[in-house]
Amino acid sequence: MAGLVAPAYAGPAHAAEEALKPIPNRFMTWNTNGQKLGTPKSVADQIKRFRPQVAALQESCLNEVREAVRQLNEAGFKYEYRTGTAAQNIGCPGRLGTAIVYAKGTTVRAHNKKGYSVDEGWWEARGMQSFTTKVDGQWVRVFNTQLSEPTREREEMRQKQVGELVSATRAYPRALVLGDLNTRPYVTKVMGPIWQAGFRDVDPFCGPAEDTRCVKTLPHTGPGFPTAAAKFDYLLGRGVNFRSCRLHTPTTDHRIVIGDLTMAEGPRPMCNVT
Repeated sequence: MAGLVAPAYAGPAHAAEEALKPIPNRFMTWNTNGQKLGTPKSVADQIKRFRPQVAALQESCLNEVREAVRQLNEAGFKYEYRTGTAAQNIGCPGRLGTAIVYAKGTTVRAHNKKGYSVDEGWWEARGMQSFTTKVDGQWVRVFNTQLSEPTREREEMRQKQVGELVSATRAYPRALVLGDLNTRPYVTKVMGPIWQAGFRDVDPFCGPAEDTRCVKTLPHTGPGFPTAAAKFDYLLGRGVNFRSCRLHTPTTDHRIVIGDLTMAEGPRPMCNVT
């Protein structure tokens, strides 16, 4: 009897345990706009929903990231976090900047944060947060970043920042760049060095040539939205490939970009938008 009963109990328990586990090789990037829209609960809820191995966050209140990770662990999802470059912000109860949230047990080697040589000033800390981890069994250097604001006056800043970003990736044949680059993919002055360095976006239609099939990550436009719908958020890979692409719209600001990575060759699938 014992032998017959045990599997009945093991099935649901095993399923519940699996539902809490992060999905290996899944990476996610999201500008949470923490000083306006992001909250610890919203960050925790989206990580629970997609269960990435690594989530790269930008424009996030870092104390809210810390609280989100506490909520995740309290709910049985085992995650840790590290902060990147950050600045004081009156709309944020704590510093505003970048952070990574990653599954407990994920290797995070040589974590580094470095500011760009130019940015808007003390209220914006633009820079790179980087670390080395394993993706599909191979070592990959990962960069989390947000470039300067998307105005014409800041274009030269973004050009210089991209030059520094690409230079930082040069030593790594396998690299990922996740973040809000505040520019469209076909803006050659800014994005040209990214494409020339061999990076490809998770969205197969987002590249150096303008393509109407490239999915916008700033979905809204019109009254009350100062920026027209645009592709600003990227999950870029070199020496790696993507076997899935999903964009999710949790707020009126930035969509979340999620990709499952692989070392296998093959076509990149179209993005599913929810």
